[in-house]
Amino acid sequence: MRTLGIESTAHTIGAGVVEDGVVLSNVRDMYLPIKGGIHPREAADHHVLVGNSVVRKALLDAGIEEKDLDLVSFSRGPGLGPCLRVGATIARVFSLKNDIPIIGANHCVAHLEIGSLLGAKDPVLLYASGGNTQIIAFVKGRYRVLGETLDIGIGNMLDKLGREMGMPFPAGPKIEKLARGEKIPGVWEEEMKGKTELLDLPYSVKGMDISFSGIMTAALAHWRNGASIPSVCYSVQEICFSMLCEVTERAMAHIGSEEVLLGGGVACNQRLKEMVDTMAGERGGISFAPPPSLAVDNGAMMAYLGEKMHQSGVVHQMKDTTIDQRFRTDMVDVIWRDKKEISTILTPGTVNIGIGQDIETGTILGRGAEARVTASNFGNIPSVDKFRFPKGYRTKEMERRITDPRIRNEAKMLKQIRSLGIRTPFVLDIDIEKHLLTMELLKGPRLASLLNVMSTKDQIRALREMGRIIGTIHHGGMVHGDLTTSNFILLSKEPELELGLIDCSLAERTEEVEKKGVDLRLFFEVLYSTHEVLEPFEDDFWEGYFEINPNGEEIRKKLSDITGRGRYITERWAQ
Repeated sequence: MRTLGIESTAHTIGAGVVEDGVVLSNVRDMYLPIKGGIHPREAADHHVLVGNSVVRKALLDAGIEEKDLDLVSFSRGPGLGPCLRVGATIARVFSLKNDIPIIGANHCVAHLEIGSLLGAKDPVLLYASGGNTQIIAFVKGRYRVLGETLDIGIGNMLDKLGREMGMPFPAGPKIEKLARGEKIPGVWEEEMKGKTELLDLPYSVKGMDISFSGIMTAALAHWRNGASIPSVCYSVQEICFSMLCEVTERAMAHIGSEEVLLGGGVACNQRLKEMVDTMAGERGGISFAPPPSLAVDNGAMMAYLGEKMHQSGVVHQMKDTTIDQRFRTDMVDVIWRDKKEISTILTPGTVNIGIGQDIETGTILGRGAEARVTASNFGNIPSVDKFRFPKGYRTKEMERRITDPRIRNEAKMLKQIRSLGIRTPFVLDIDIEKHLLTMELLKGPRLASLLNVMSTKDQIRALREMGRIIGTIHHGGMVHGDLTTSNFILLSKEPELELGLIDCSLAERTEEVEKKGVDLRLFFEVLYSTHEVLEPFEDDFWEGYFEINPNGEEIRKKLSDITGRGRYITERWAQ
C-alpha cells in the first residue's frame, strides 16, 4: 500500500509517502514570518502557494506518480483553522481525482505512532511541540492524557520568549545554541559576555501537569534587569526540561512503565533528549527519540498513521474530513492497537504489601519521580525511609533548590493534613543533608494497584472515601497538588473502607477556588486515564466530597469551568 500524507497544522506544509510502513519520502516547507509569530492567515497563504510543489516533490522523491497511490491521509487537527483547511483541501482533491480512500487523522497521534518505528513497545509518551505539551499513555484503546500544560505549549513559550528578546522565528533552535554558550554571528555580541548562571525562575509542577507562562514572564524580567542572554536561555531550558522529566517519570511510576518516547518538534532539542535519556536510565528503563525529520511536523507521519488506520478498517467519507481545531489526543479510538487492559498496577522493582502486613527492612515499596521509598525500622517502629536521590538530569544547584524545600514542605503538610482528621504517616526523622525523610509505615497497598480489580462495591466505597478526604483537605484550606490513586493507601476494607494519604510535598495552604479546581482536574484526569471503570460512579465521589465540604458546589463549578477551557475540553465534559 502506498499512502500520501499531508501535514498543515501550523507553520509547516509537509508531504510524505509511506509504503507498507516504510518511509519513501518526506518533504517540508516552513512559513517564516518576517516579523512576530505565526499569523494563521499568512501561514495558510504560504501553504496554498507552495503546497502543490511540496506534494510533487514528495512523489518525485518516492519515485511514484499520482496513479500509483492507494490512499491519502491528512492532519484533521488540532491546529490553526486556516492552515488545516489547506491540507484538507489538497487531500480531498487527490482523493477525488484519483478515486482513492481518504483518512482524516489526528496530528498528535501521528507524532506518537511514528515512534513505533524505533522499537518502543508500550512507552509513556512525552509530546512536546509548539502548541502542545502532554504526558500520554496507551490504556484501553486510547491514548490517555495523564498530564499536560495548564497554559501554553513548551514550543510556543520558547518562541514567544525568543521574540521578546529579538530572535526571529523559530526561536527554539537559537535558544538551544545560546544555552550552550554558542555564538550566533552578528547577534547579541554584548549580551553574550559574562558568566552563564542559573537564574531564579518558577518551577511550576502540579502533579503530572505543568505551567510555563510564569517562567517566561520571570525570564524576561531577569533579562530586562540585566541578565545575559545565555543565562536566560540556559535557565529556561534547564528548568522547563527538568519539569518535563519529572512529570514524565511520575507518569511512568504511576502506570508501571519503563519506556519513554519523545515526540514533537521540541523533541529535536539535544539537551531535552539527553535529560530524558538520563532520567529513564536511572530508572533502569530506556528512552526513544525519532530523528529530527520525523520529530517535527511532517507529512510522512501522517501517511504512516493513515496507513495504520486504513489497514485496521477505518473508513472515512468526505463528510468525515471536516477539520477540528480542538481534536484532542484522547478523543481518538485507537483500534489499530490491541487494547491494553490495566488490572493491577505495580512499579517495576517494588513490592506491594497487603493490609496490615509487616514488611522486611530494606524492601523497596516505591520508586516515584522524586524518591525511593524503602521499608525500615525506627526505634522498633515500622517505618519507611523516603530518600530523594539526586537526579542526574538536573544540575546540582537546581537539585538543591527543589529537593530541600520539598522535604521540609512534606513534613509540614503531612502534619497539617493529619490535623484535619486524615490518616497520614507521622514523621519520625528528617535529615536535609542526606535528603531523607523517615516516616511511619502505613501498612497497606497503594490504592492504584488494586482499584481496577476490586469489587464494584469496594470501588464505590473507595471513591466516596477519596471524595471525603479531598473534600476535607479543600474545606480545611489546602490542596494536595498530586492527587493520584497512587498516593492513597488502602488501610482496611472491613468494617469500613479506610484510606491513608501520602506524598504531600506539593501540597500548600490556599483558599483559592481556582487552585482547588485544578487539584480536582488533576485527580479526575489521572483517575479516568487509568481507572476508566470508575467513571459511571462519579456521583459517589461527589457524595463523599459534598458530605464534608459545604462549599463543594462552587469548587465543582470551577472544575467544570477549568476543564471546559479550550485546551482541556474533552467529549465527556462537552456533552
